[in-house]
Amino acid sequence: MSTFNDVMQKWVNTDYKILVSLAKEAIVRLTPACKQVDPKNGGYTMLSAIILSAVCADGTVSTMEQTMLKEILNLDDNKMRQFIKSYDQQYPGLTEYFCQNMGSHLQADTIMLVTALCAVDEKISSEETKLIKKLMGAES
Repeated sequence: MSTFNDVMQKWVNTDYKILVSLAKEAIVRLTPACKQVDPKNGGYTMLSAIILSAVCADGTVSTMEQTMLKEILNLDDNKMRQFIKSYDQQYPGLTEYFCQNMGSHLQADTIMLVTALCAVDEKISSEETKLIKKLMGAES
C-alpha cells in the first residue's frame, strides 16, 4: 500500500502537460460550485482562493507555478502578477472550508487541483503538504 509521501512523489514525477490537463479538468468541474458559493463574483473569488492557496502555500511562487498559472488561466505576465498579488491570508481557510463542505467529488477535484499546482515545480514543500493534508481532513 502506498504511503502519503509515495503518492505525493508520484505527483511530483508527473509530466507537466498532464498536471496542466488535470488542473484544467478540475477547474471546469469546480467552477459551477464556486459560482454557487460566490454568485456575486461569478465564482472568481472562490476559485482564486483555491488556486492561490496552492501556489502561495510555501511563501514563494516558482517559475514553473507562474508558467502553469498563465497556461491554466490564460493570463499574460502582467495579469499573472496581479493575480498572485491578490492573495489573501484567509484563502487557505476558505479553501479548506469549501473542500470539507461541498461533497466528496468536489473535495477530490479541489485536492487534485491543489496537488497539481503544488507538484508542478517538482517538489512539494512541507507547507504545501500541510495544506493538502488539511484539505483531505488529515491534519499533519
